[in-house]
Amino acid sequence: MAEKQMPDVSWKPIIMAPGPAEVSPETLAAVSMPPLPYFGRQWGRIYKETVELAKKPFGTRGDVILVPTPGSAALEMGIANLVPPKEKMLVIVNGYCGERIVEMGKHLQCEVITLEADYGEIVKPKELEEALKQYKDVKAVAVAHSDDSTGVRNPIKTYGKIIQENSNALFIVDATSSYGGMELSVDEWNIDYCVGHSGMAISGLAGITPIAISPEASRIIEERAWSPRAWFLDLKVWREYIDKMGVLGQPYPTEVPTHTILAFRSALKQAINEDLDKRYERHRLIAAAFRESVRAMGLDCVAPEEYASSTVTVIKLPEGMSRKLIQGVLEKFNILLGRGVGKLEGKSIRVGHMGITASIHYVVYTITALAHTLRKLGFEAEEGVALEAFYSAMGEG
Repeated sequence: MAEKQMPDVSWKPIIMAPGPAEVSPETLAAVSMPPLPYFGRQWGRIYKETVELAKKPFGTRGDVILVPTPGSAALEMGIANLVPPKEKMLVIVNGYCGERIVEMGKHLQCEVITLEADYGEIVKPKELEEALKQYKDVKAVAVAHSDDSTGVRNPIKTYGKIIQENSNALFIVDATSSYGGMELSVDEWNIDYCVGHSGMAISGLAGITPIAISPEASRIIEERAWSPRAWFLDLKVWREYIDKMGVLGQPYPTEVPTHTILAFRSALKQAINEDLDKRYERHRLIAAAFRESVRAMGLDCVAPEEYASSTVTVIKLPEGMSRKLIQGVLEKFNILLGRGVGKLEGKSIRVGHMGITASIHYVVYTITALAHTLRKLGFEAEEGVALEAFYSAMGEG
């Protein structure tokens, strides 16, 4: 009988997809120790320190909880706790991320109202204002900050102000691909529930999702007469454990992946030591320069420059080219790119420049790989011209 061949776990591509992100040696070292218990006073101190660090990229002094779930579950948790079944929520939809929020709301039996724009466009602030005046009983407004299906940065600061001035609705923000790589201010931007990510722009490991909760959202959760139909997703349950068990070092109603939290703590320290404002500017500059190189190769980006994300670029491609381009770049250069999703599936590729990959040596190698592979596919793309455009935009031309 032939021996079953095991997968090659040593295979390690360079990850230039929009998540997960590359991880620094310091963060990898943080997870190399023996397993730690997820309870006890010593662990409690580590957890508390990590929570305090996690507040800084959120721009909040309020409550932050580290939930051992993927970002989608943490986003669902927010809707489940803040929007009662049969009540209205308004979702801003201009990409696949917004479409997924709509699906979550419907699964949770909310009455979902959509405010839509084409992929690559934004919902104009005036449109949101008019919708809030029309639907005065909306319980929450939800939107993605950086939609990684389009590379669009939605103007959540402006949206937050409009919601504050025109509605009693809560503001739910999916910041999974912006947390740690783009400016974010939960407290100043009127955000009530915000979902970050431990394994994307912050460059930790996936598996822990930080969430920030405003005092108003906490009050509503505490005073509500209804409960989500899921014990694990009920933030009242989490609050009870934080209050009762936090002093004993287990502020959560479940086991948690301690090594992922250690990696997150390490990545947060590195981000904060860099200085968050400088980190955001690094991401912004690298992203803008990369988009210039894309245009120099004769291609275009989905997001207009005015609303382009600093962590994800989505490149338009002729029909049928994306799979061949992704495969060619992977086989020859060992670079992993992201495929298009939603309405852009088969028509685009997604490039992540987040965390440590928002740097010249990662992006230059990616530009070289793209130009070479595009030429092999019969597309005119000059590597030298693309690199010149990149370095010129970086101010090094």
